[in-house]
Amino acid sequence: MADEISEKDIHGCVEDKNGDLDANAPNPVNPHPQHSEDCPTPKPTTTTIEDLPAPTPVSLKSPHITRPPQRPGPALGPYYQFLTTDLNQMLWYGSALIFREISFDQPTIDFFCEPKLDYSWEVLYENIFNMRAYRVNISVELRDGEGDDKIHWKMNWGDRVTEGVFHIPRYNQKWRGGFFSCNGFDATVPEQTKSDLTFGDVWEHLNSVHNETPLHILIWGGDQNYIDFMFEDIPYLKEWVEMEWNSKWTCDYRDDLREQVEEYYFNSYVQNWERPEVKNALASIPSVMMWDDHDIFDGAGSYPPLLHDSPMMTGLFNAAQKLRLLFQHQTTKEKARDHGLFGYQGYNFLSRCGPDLLLVGCDGRTERNTETVQHAQSWKLIFNKLEEQTSDIAHLIVLFPVPFSFVRFKLAETIFEHLKNLPNKYRHLPVVKQTNSIFGLPELYDDLLDEWTHKAHIDERNRALAQFQELAENKRIRITFFSGDVHCCGISRFQTRNQTGLIPIHDSKLMYQVISSAIVNIPPSRRALRVAHYVKTKWHPIDNTDEELIDFFPRLPETGRKIAHKKLLSNRNWCYFEICEETNSTVYDNATTDLFRRHSKSKDQNAAATDLGPTSTEDGQGGSRSPIHRHSHRGSCSAKREVGEEEIGTKPLKTRLWLESGKKHKEGRRFVSYELLIPNLI
Repeated sequence: MADEISEKDIHGCVEDKNGDLDANAPNPVNPHPQHSEDCPTPKPTTTTIEDLPAPTPVSLKSPHITRPPQRPGPALGPYYQFLTTDLNQMLWYGSALIFREISFDQPTIDFFCEPKLDYSWEVLYENIFNMRAYRVNISVELRDGEGDDKIHWKMNWGDRVTEGVFHIPRYNQKWRGGFFSCNGFDATVPEQTKSDLTFGDVWEHLNSVHNETPLHILIWGGDQNYIDFMFEDIPYLKEWVEMEWNSKWTCDYRDDLREQVEEYYFNSYVQNWERPEVKNALASIPSVMMWDDHDIFDGAGSYPPLLHDSPMMTGLFNAAQKLRLLFQHQTTKEKARDHGLFGYQGYNFLSRCGPDLLLVGCDGRTERNTETVQHAQSWKLIFNKLEEQTSDIAHLIVLFPVPFSFVRFKLAETIFEHLKNLPNKYRHLPVVKQTNSIFGLPELYDDLLDEWTHKAHIDERNRALAQFQELAENKRIRITFFSGDVHCCGISRFQTRNQTGLIPIHDSKLMYQVISSAIVNIPPSRRALRVAHYVKTKWHPIDNTDEELIDFFPRLPETGRKIAHKKLLSNRNWCYFEICEETNSTVYDNATTDLFRRHSKSKDQNAAATDLGPTSTEDGQGGSRSPIHRHSHRGSCSAKREVGEEEIGTKPLKTRLWLESGKKHKEGRRFVSYELLIPNLI
């Protein structure tokens, strides 16, 4: 391992009385970083690092998932990406990522479809771990009318042929999509739990819905890949984690380690992308993605300066960024701006989805530190682009991997801030060490600091919220936030405060936060989530604005039984969404209706248009069966409410949270949906 820093190196840096470096002080070997990739050049070394051990299966039920991740096969892809639609040129733009072992010639791809289609090949890497990385740039004629155009593809690899199909909507077709987050298990999940839940159950349900009603776009909301295990799998990193405090945070990020780490990231992506249920989606639904901390390492960006700016953490971040750009955005650092990603230092994206919908993905990790989520210059670029692109759309979806609106845990924030600042000698006490992360800080410290609603970030969030309100008011667009990260699901809402006589379609401050998490990772216990129902769940963040975590789940997905805690559920889930036409009054469940208000729409304007959606078939596949609760009381059912155009508009955004049953039924795991109609703004 690297030598400990000398007295000269640490002279003048902040230490406690025991000589331990202060976590809140600048890192002594990287005291003035200009950006997240700024790292000192490693010193030359003559030692060698230990090779990775042989891969072993994680579980018998998932033999293709190994630790460490296996090297890829000789042919990978295609993985399809959606970019945008150009309504002036009437074109749909996307791309495909393809890998081929360098000993083989470039494969060929052919497309078969009715609209005109053009494509071109681009080499991203001539040789990346013995693979050549290709990007196929695709443009398709955007035809008038409703319905989908099927784009059949066939790849000839030289020694075999693969084929498939994806769908793109015509100009007048309403877009359908899926959204999810947390595509894996973190390092704390027991092996038995992984075997019981499996990697694929919720994915297979998503794919079955796609088979019945093809999705046009799939939004990946962060934690696409769980890199947590590299601190156990890479021998050098395992030693580094156990190093003495001062040495750990001044240790070089060696060049030979960089190569090993980058290969670990590469193999992790390939292993996850090649899981059968994931590969099927990537080959048949054009995706867009925005990363989160587990795509880097747990809590990345939310650690104090000594840790955040250390050579090792900076080096790991650089590796994560390189492979994130390749697999999640099908580009490189050199080509990212040409491929449409933008930001001060980060990589945000803007995607136009036909005439009614715009999607903006916000990079909340590249510029993140303990005080900032996104640099002011990035916010300026985001809102400038939104100002240019939102003149004639109905809905804007803002993708934040971490919820823009969520429960506050102020007492816990204070406690963990004090624990974080304890002298280093206390970190070695058994009772403290058991509750610390591998980085020597309280395990939940970074999770709380990740939140937009943490006291360190709430002012930045509120400034952005005010700008979103101004944009919605000036452009008359409905803004909705999609987020994951927190391993549970729910709906939060902003709206105008004391909105007497203001109906939903006219309230520019009405913005919903859809929380969908996780598609794979273990959910928290229901008991833990009950706590969130007993802390404050309604706030007044800025002038004339209410913010509230709403009662959204009237019944359990397992039994249909009514529940008292309706705001958050801990079931694994994914979210279906579509722009739809609603011209007739519709009956919806209303969790906030009571006996005195249920017969009057005008007095119940604050209630969301929510509905118990369809239930899956017995084998857990997508279906349109009746909800688990039917309106058995007909007109006297207190959960029944009629809503009309004045509440949901003419182009509502329908979101449908599909929840996996927390228990196994005789036929497998059942899925139940809960719907929310979000009105357009008039």
